[in-house]
Amino acid sequence: MSNEIWEYEDDDEHTVAERIDTVHADNPRLTAWLGEQEGGFDDWNRRNGGGWDFGEGSLDRLEALVREHVSSSDDLFAREHTPWIQVACWYVGEVHNRTRGTRWRMDPDPAAGHPWSERPYVIVPFERIDDYEDPEGIDYDTRPRHHPLSSFLALVREDPPAGPASLRTELDDYEAHRRTRG
Repeated sequence: MSNEIWEYEDDDEHTVAERIDTVHADNPRLTAWLGEQEGGFDDWNRRNGGGWDFGEGSLDRLEALVREHVSSSDDLFAREHTPWIQVACWYVGEVHNRTRGTRWRMDPDPAAGHPWSERPYVIVPFERIDDYEDPEGIDYDTRPRHHPLSSFLALVREDPPAGPASLRTELDDYEAHRRTRG
């Protein structure tokens, strides 16, 4: 992440979080990635049976495809930059965007040695930052964020977490930490 984001040491957490969100929302890396995936969707859609409607239920179908086509986390990372995986990631994010109102973000200047900063993610818009709170009061920006590749990783891990690993259940995260209104 660029040092310009942190250059004003007197800024409060809200100002810093807003600056990060703005820079991650509008940058050439994100624009190029989104254009490439959107441009490849029609072919991906056709090659994967057609009828992909960006609805919640389609995530179950995509989950089955990922499990069918990706054998392990090593296989996923080896194929990460292929059109099949990248468009599938884009599709998951688009389902979040269209059903939960999230938006795409990508670090314009990813940190060396931090591979997740290189990948696109979806997050609740900054205007709704106050809708979410950290129960422990530690983190300022607790808006749910999802890296679609990480979602696929959870599906193919050799040591899966307890409970179902489901692309559709991730949609529940947008309600899980909402601030309660009095």
